[in-house]
Amino acid sequence: MAINPKLRMVYAANLHQPMTYHVEEAKYPGGKLWLGGAFKVIAAEKQGGRLAAVNLDTGKMAWKFDTDQPPIGGVLATAGDLVFNGEGNGLFRAFDASTGAKLWEYQCGAGVNAPAVSYSVGGKQYVAVAAGGNTQLDFKRGNSVLVFSLP
Repeated sequence: MAINPKLRMVYAANLHQPMTYHVEEAKYPGGKLWLGGAFKVIAAEKQGGRLAAVNLDTGKMAWKFDTDQPPIGGVLATAGDLVFNGEGNGLFRAFDASTGAKLWEYQCGAGVNAPAVSYSVGGKQYVAVAAGGNTQLDFKRGNSVLVFSLP
C-alpha cells in the first residue's frame, strides 16, 4: 500500500490467484523454495489482480486497473502524483495518481515482485525497481535492477 496525503488517496495492489496446497513427501529439491508441499493454481479459475485507489475521506474506490497477473510487487506513490506498480509478467507501469490513467509501461524481462523506490540525485528524480521473478508462483526469473528518470 501507498498513500498520497495531498490527494487523500490510498493505493493497494490486490491479487486474485485461487490455489490449493498439497502436502508432498519428497526430498528438498535444492535451489527452490520448499514448504513440504506445493501451492497449485486452480486452472479453471481466473487469475489476475487489481491496482486500486481509495479516497481516504469517503472510503470509496476512486479508480481501478485490472491486471492479467497478480501485482505482488507493492505500490509506490510519488509527491509528483504518480503511482508505480509491477506484475509477475514483467510489466512495470506508471499511473496518474488522481485518475488512474496508465501513463507508461515497460517490459522488465522478469517478474516485478518488489516495490519500486524513488530517489533524487542532483535535483533529478529517479524510480528504481528489481525484476527477479518468483520461483513459487513460476513468474519468469531474472536478476535486474532497472532505473528510470522522471521528466
